[in-house]
Amino acid sequence: MKKIVLKKILKVFLTLQWAKELPRQGFIALGFKRNEADSVAAHSWTTAILTYFLATEMNKGLPAGRQVDLDKAIKMALFHDMAETIVGDVGTFVKGMAKGAFAPIEEEGLKWLVGGLPTEKEIVSLVSEYSQRKTLEARLVKVADNLDALAQAKGVPAAKDALKYFKEVYHITKIPFHKTAVEMILKDEIEPERSWQKK
Repeated sequence: MKKIVLKKILKVFLTLQWAKELPRQGFIALGFKRNEADSVAAHSWTTAILTYFLATEMNKGLPAGRQVDLDKAIKMALFHDMAETIVGDVGTFVKGMAKGAFAPIEEEGLKWLVGGLPTEKEIVSLVSEYSQRKTLEARLVKVADNLDALAQAKGVPAAKDALKYFKEVYHITKIPFHKTAVEMILKDEIEPERSWQKK
């Protein structure tokens, strides 16, 4: 690897460290305490893991040629909020009020962050595709993004009124199990794995 390329990769890597301390502002706006709101980095990590689980299972029921591109979806999940490291996190409700005004700002922040990386075009393209929600991969990552936010909000008293939002996003993804998953989480039909604690 050329030193100049390694230097650029490490520069982005060091910048991304800030995302570990960047709280998700939508939760703060809902009244979460700082220790109740996860970071942008934590959200991206769990969104990517959930994307992997969901895509792998979805592909079992889809014919070849119509399956989720697993590599693409996981990358999309990892990168989907990457620009927030530069421009900050703006909550979903505020973005809705702004009617798309933040999209160009986030795009510029992403380009500023990854500019000069050998993978710059791929990253920018994946985030753009995610934002447009037209592909199966983009819609699946949105399901994972939504479920991750719901999991964070569930059980925090300040979020009780906001939980209805999670029932209103099914039309965005058009993925049938999205609604089922939201209802299972909201109705406490599923809880974190704890059986190992009983042994």
